[in-house]
Amino acid sequence: MQLFGATSSPLPRVLAAVALGGVIGATGRWMVGEALPAEPGTWPWATLVVNLLGALAIGFAARGVERDSLRWALLVTGVLGGFTTFSALAVELNDLVEAERTAVAVVYGGVTLAAGVAATLVAGLGRAAGRNGSDGTPPVFARRRP
Repeated sequence: MQLFGATSSPLPRVLAAVALGGVIGATGRWMVGEALPAEPGTWPWATLVVNLLGALAIGFAARGVERDSLRWALLVTGVLGGFTTFSALAVELNDLVEAERTAVAVVYGGVTLAAGVAATLVAGLGRAAGRNGSDGTPPVFARRRP
């Protein structure tokens, strides 16, 4: 059974890649949370850090990793999907509102969205700056399979 097109990896390999990547990403997120603990109703630095680093990494991956590939399943769906967290963002926004810090919640939500988009754009600019030659071909490490 195949998950993607006819040239993609079989489903068991894709699932294994996603699972392995998820373990790595979620462990990384947990480590950041341990390094930057926050009480409910306070500015959640750990979630902001992982989501911005994840947005930056996904921005690079979107320009350098073939989408329907085993590498994409491992790195983007697995590692970065396990590392970033929308659910924690939602819970923390709710915690800020319940702590009667609605203005902080609005700022935190806005900062997360704006900085996430900016991180993805920075990745795009960095990717464009890393192109080789006058024809605009990407560096060897980032080339997609034909």
